[in-house]
Amino acid sequence: MQTTFPHSAASQNSADAKNAADAIVPHMKILVIEDDLEAAAYMTKAFREAGIVADHASDGDSGLFLGTENTYDVMVIDRMLPRRDGLSVISELRKRGINTPVLILSALGQVDDRVTGLRAGGDDYLPKPYAFSELLARVEVLGRRKGTPEQDMVYRVGDLELDRLSHEVRRTGKEILLQPREFRLLEYLMKNAGQVVTRTMLLENVWDYHFDPQTNVIDVHVSRLRSKIEKDFDKPLLKTIRGAGYMIKDEG
Repeated sequence: MQTTFPHSAASQNSADAKNAADAIVPHMKILVIEDDLEAAAYMTKAFREAGIVADHASDGDSGLFLGTENTYDVMVIDRMLPRRDGLSVISELRKRGINTPVLILSALGQVDDRVTGLRAGGDDYLPKPYAFSELLARVEVLGRRKGTPEQDMVYRVGDLELDRLSHEVRRTGKEILLQPREFRLLEYLMKNAGQVVTRTMLLENVWDYHFDPQTNVIDVHVSRLRSKIEKDFDKPLLKTIRGAGYMIKDEG
């Protein structure tokens, strides 16, 4: 959806961002999904001037990919996007268990539109056109609301630790280097620690596939992951549950 920013407004946006920098949640990282490249450029520039790390995606599919592969404090999502609309992105994120606060931007500003957006999984709704100072304040509030405790950002199973924010994995303090897919696989297993995770669950939540769960792609990645997190360590953590799936668990 197109949003016009006059050049004078852009200067004001920059000033607003600088004035608000001290109020922003420290180390905040956000994702902006906006197809208007000019509007997105102004927005991300102003966010960065306010001390916020801002990634950008220009369509719904790319936004869903970034929102799934990375960890953000807040997502700012335009409602009308190419390839996949904003509400569909939000619904899919929620389906995948990603509860990052979302602020919806939209030229559709009627009460029914806002209700629809919030019911789709949005946490806040800001109609276009808008003042950047208000957008910045709302993002700050959502970042504080998230207030994710360390235990939610860091998964631990025995002496294995996965930091969702830094994407670091350690065991007994020793760093373990994982490929992005291996990290996502381990993250999902640790999120469901102590529970059987089926092959179908892994295909749908880690690979986004919806086909025959007998494919060996899972076996290959689990084998690689197991070798990395268990090699040179005394205690096995990742178990194969014959006929059911996999489980990561500390037996004590």
